[in-house]
Amino acid sequence: MIKRLFIFILSLTLFWLQPVLSQSWEVASKSKKAVKYYHEAETAYKQKDFPQAEQYLKKALGKDKNLIEAWLLLGDVHTELGKKENAITDFEKAIAIDTSFFPRAYYFLGNLNYELGNYSASARYYKKYLSFKNESTLIRTLASHRLQNAVFAEDAVSHPVCEPPVNIDTEINTPDDEYINFVNEDLSTLVFTRKEIIRFADNGQKLYSENFYRSLKKSGIWDTPKPVVTAWAEGLDKGGMSLSVDGRKMYFTGCNWPEGNGSCDLYVSFRRGHTWMEPENLGQVVNSSGWDSQPVISADGKRLFFASKRRGGKGGSDIWMSVRLANGKWSPPINLGDSINTPGNEMSPFLHADGRTLYFSSTGRNGLGKADLYVSRRDEAGRWSKARNLGYPVNSRFDDLNIFISLDGAKAWISSDREGAGGFDIYSFDVPETIRPRKVLFVKGVVKDKESGKKLAARVELTDLLYGTTADSTVSDALTGEFLMVLQPGKNYAFNISKKGYMLYSENLNLNDSLADKAIRKEFLLERLKPGMRVTLNNIFFDFNSAQLKPASFSELNKVVRLLKTNPGISIRINGHTDNIGTDEYNLDLSLRRAKAVYDYLVENGITPERLAYKGFGSTRPVTDNQTEKGRSQNRRTEIVIK
Repeated sequence: MIKRLFIFILSLTLFWLQPVLSQSWEVASKSKKAVKYYHEAETAYKQKDFPQAEQYLKKALGKDKNLIEAWLLLGDVHTELGKKENAITDFEKAIAIDTSFFPRAYYFLGNLNYELGNYSASARYYKKYLSFKNESTLIRTLASHRLQNAVFAEDAVSHPVCEPPVNIDTEINTPDDEYINFVNEDLSTLVFTRKEIIRFADNGQKLYSENFYRSLKKSGIWDTPKPVVTAWAEGLDKGGMSLSVDGRKMYFTGCNWPEGNGSCDLYVSFRRGHTWMEPENLGQVVNSSGWDSQPVISADGKRLFFASKRRGGKGGSDIWMSVRLANGKWSPPINLGDSINTPGNEMSPFLHADGRTLYFSSTGRNGLGKADLYVSRRDEAGRWSKARNLGYPVNSRFDDLNIFISLDGAKAWISSDREGAGGFDIYSFDVPETIRPRKVLFVKGVVKDKESGKKLAARVELTDLLYGTTADSTVSDALTGEFLMVLQPGKNYAFNISKKGYMLYSENLNLNDSLADKAIRKEFLLERLKPGMRVTLNNIFFDFNSAQLKPASFSELNKVVRLLKTNPGISIRINGHTDNIGTDEYNLDLSLRRAKAVYDYLVENGITPERLAYKGFGSTRPVTDNQTEKGRSQNRRTEIVIK
């Protein structure tokens, strides 16, 4: 418990200093004026009038430059004033006069040098402080932990992982705070949060508003950001936002909203066309009575990650995960465990679209500054690897708070308060291989009526043929017809689009073949059901010379069942076709038996025989030549035709 306490204190502040004035010593000097000025500085310090204390101490040292107590107190004063370089000089002056008069000066010097990125000097001073055995156990333990940080940071700076991140654009970065939220699949749209000062309270305190903005890249330059319109949030406190991979679902944090569960809750809003609809609270199963923030959704929409200070954590804020159940509801959140969470603060989770690489910020691990960015990878058993620091110069001596990485894993954007336009700015860099996620591909399209060109809201489904499970499903936007789905390399998918009154769209996306390096962008044209229409079922599979359906066929056949049940007025004929390997007689019989196998499956799943017919055509109707295996595979096919 004590260990948890002191590491948590470490996560809250870099210094945790006991001021020099807390020490009891008699100030002695040959100069009475030096002592007088020193005591006047004490009074000013206690009243938090640090500029006045600074002036008195300079006068005291002008009378006696060896007044060690004045140098020590001046170090505290300069620390309070943010003059860290001056504070280092002050404490160094003090230890030069007497190396053992106040051992804690070495601890202060370690802290100051660490914050300024002088990691070698920081480690040296921590080691010197630890050589004093009679110092406070708690501060010695803190010094030992910070020594590890300094040694780690010194090594990290000596082994940079990439070129320094670049401040992206003055159109986006301002003296206000900017935080990266989302970049689309072709890197042409950037969405971010800007924390803006709206007014000053009567006591002089700054009052902020967080607003979402979007910028488009034109001719390689980000244009002037425009607000993301969320009229329903007018006057309410929102932030901690992320978008789903298709940019159509916004997960965000709302604090002190009406009917909220805690101080800050998680919400989701869906985009229809260009309008963000009224948000939904994710409910009491996900949200706690405390602080829940910074949600991010997996590419398949099945897992939700977020930061929370709820009970049951490791200390501070932790990262938790909820799973979407079969009924569409969220499971109770689980803590991601010691591989990720510490007694410090873990925040800003970002799960890459590969579904297994999680990035986040933490103040509780070895790092280079205040908050650093880390990565953990999920194995096939669902276990998260021990978090790894992203290294220098991705991380710096400043706060590096959140990250977004492109779908191909090559480009990243971070939010950091390192020197820039002011406050937190957005920086970009090329992701080194050592911390890169697995590259993913995608299928992006617009669904239209083939005849009228009207944009359609249609059901789009991606099935993992190895397991027969739904990898992803969505409905294309009713106004724009748009959708986007992530594809994992090495997978074999059935890709289907369906809508009542239209013929089923079927395609096989086998990412073990030539598709493995290509994203898919196209229009998908659906045809209204009418007699004579036909479609090839591209995900019906048989073994060689066999008419027995392989299990990988069932997902597509179930969609044919749904087509017939949704459109009870239609009947179909199932056509079987083969390549030209073998005799005509054998191929005709094989194609008939394969068509009959499909017929039997549909009947077994509730379709009346009166609505079905089947026929085999052997190799008599090829769609391409049979000179290559690719051509032969296209000729081996199952069709359905509207009767």
